Amino acid sequence: MFEGPIATMVAGFLSSLGYMNLWLVYFLVVVADLSSDALYYALGRWGRKKFIEKYGHYVGITKERIEKLEGQFHRHGDKMLIFGKIADPLSSTIQTIAGTSRMNLRKYIFWNVVATLPKSLILVVFGYYFGEAIHSADSYRQILGVAISVLGIIVIGAYLLYRSKKKKEFD
Repeated sequence: MFEGPIATMVAGFLSSLGYMNLWLVYFLVVVADLSSDALYYALGRWGRKKFIEKYGHYVGITKERIEKLEGQFHRHGDKMLIFGKIADPLSSTIQTIAGTSRMNLRKYIFWNVVATLPKSLILVVFGYYFGEAIHSADSYRQILGVAISVLGIIVIGAYLLYRSKKKKEFD
């Protein structure tokens, strides 16, 4: 239902606790990632004319720039898709630009899958192994939180006591 690096790591963590099957999580994460990418690609490919011709000039998108971008995607689309997967915040933009530049669909699918499989695996495994460490660290965080709270109460109490003593001296 939700897709992204955080959701992927949380699902990996839930797998480590036995709430989900690790391989099913991985499969679903890959399907969700590729599905959202396909929607961005479709948005770029079929929304291109309407959006660019109607609103593009407001944000500096011209036909000349689109033609340059198309050339870049035809020459370096594979590298751009892989970079988009690594630099996750740019992923949706790069997926949309791939559609806008009408990147060859077979090439798009191939390189997108090649980039998605290891990225998703790394995030799931990271959540699986480090999520348990975070879970263990949570008990230490709670103890530390209580200790800081008690220390804070002592410091505030001492300050209030000091202030009331100073006030009595001036009266």
